[in-house]
Amino acid sequence: MGEEHIWRSVSMEGKWKDGKGDVAVRRVDYYDKAWVDFRIMNIQDGKNQHTRHGVRITVEQLKEMIPRLIDFVNEYEDEKEQQERQAENNVA
Repeated sequence: MGEEHIWRSVSMEGKWKDGKGDVAVRRVDYYDKAWVDFRIMNIQDGKNQHTRHGVRITVEQLKEMIPRLIDFVNEYEDEKEQQERQAENNVA
């Protein structure tokens, strides 16, 4: 397969924000194994350059990670909702 783009978004992190970098998630076939590659792509002069800022994980690791990411998102959203309700109660 080689390389397959899965997802890409503008980076919000410090030195890479303001259009300087994108976060890219790709499938990469490497040493006869499929990897999921999370990487910052350097965007300069309209060119996309891979950086060493990233990590590769196996599909098995990704499957283990997904439920924990979902838990994190749900907990974060619950915290935000609770903070919003507290702010509304403090105003009233």
